[in-house]
Amino acid sequence: MALFNKKKNEEVKKEAAKAPVVEEKKGPSIHNVKVPTAKVADTKPVAKAAPVKAAPSATKVAAKPAAPAKTAAPKSAPAAKATAKPAATAKKVVPASKVPAGVTIVPRPFFMKTEEDVRLAFDQAIAEADAEIAKNGAKAVGKYEFELEVDGFHFYLIANNGQVLFDSPSFTTLIGALKGIETFKKTVAEGAFDIRADKYDRYRFVLARKYYGENYTTKDQCQKCAESVKNFANNARIIRYTPTKEALAAFEAAKVSKRSPDDIDWKAVEAAEAKAAKMGKFEICKESDQYAFYLLANNGQILYSSRLYATEAACRKGVESFKRAAYVGNFFVDRDKFGNFRYVLKNIGSAPAFIGESYDNKPQCEKIIDSVKKFIVSASVELEEV
Repeated sequence: MALFNKKKNEEVKKEAAKAPVVEEKKGPSIHNVKVPTAKVADTKPVAKAAPVKAAPSATKVAAKPAAPAKTAAPKSAPAAKATAKPAATAKKVVPASKVPAGVTIVPRPFFMKTEEDVRLAFDQAIAEADAEIAKNGAKAVGKYEFELEVDGFHFYLIANNGQVLFDSPSFTTLIGALKGIETFKKTVAEGAFDIRADKYDRYRFVLARKYYGENYTTKDQCQKCAESVKNFANNARIIRYTPTKEALAAFEAAKVSKRSPDDIDWKAVEAAEAKAAKMGKFEICKESDQYAFYLLANNGQILYSSRLYATEAACRKGVESFKRAAYVGNFFVDRDKFGNFRYVLKNIGSAPAFIGESYDNKPQCEKIIDSVKKFIVSASVELEEV
């Protein structure tokens, strides 16, 4: 009996296999789909849904398996984009391509902090200075004012009667000048003033071999100025300052040297110096325990007075450094807080600039620059003692 049923089943299967496929094309059924059924079998999400929920037509059945195949694979992509957006928007950087036509974005100069940085620094400095004045119970109060000159930011100590007592060295930033006041005040409180006379009977005070006062014609005048600095250094208010556009432009022009040492034919310079008749001179003078040099015209006029150097050798190197800078020739005319004109000679690299003598008017200062350029070629270098 079992053998009979087995043969009967095999004959039924053979008959079913011989039946034409076209006879099955009656009514809606997933068996009417020829190609998509093979693709649906390749993806797991479609394989589960296809046998149960068939569409009423062959065309729609083919579309449904295709739709899940597109959405199932990239589900993780939208999530990745969602997490990336906050990081991108946090920077708030405007691409250069989106800057409106005709608009130029000017970067803040490197020497400037943000307006908020400067405001906070001034707020703190002003409050501390006022508190110190109140603590000292000072009756006469001076002030610290600022100025951006071609060589950088300067602070000035001014007495209560308006006399300018001290002009600081230059600073690259305004905040640096503010901090420089604190260092200056400590040095005044702790240091001793040395009243020095040069070969030309001019007097100036030198504080801690670092701060230089103005030149005075008498020792008494210089001594009185030094005493005033002691009285007002720690009893002076801080005056808030914002540089003008003109001052910023002049500083930027001076900061970017127009010429460099590579522009100079140094062999030609050496040959010109060898041929030139000696006119004018660099005097190296020993002043007490230090040295200074002066560039003098042929008629004895002082064209430049140097700072003090610890040794004669260092002073001679200072002469060569001044000459090289003068040959490169980045001169600028500047007006100081005293209302006088002076030249600023940019040094090579990041070295401090050379500051010339003070003059009453700009044409006079410009003539001195021409004389400096002339006499560096022919000036001898001589050592003298005061």
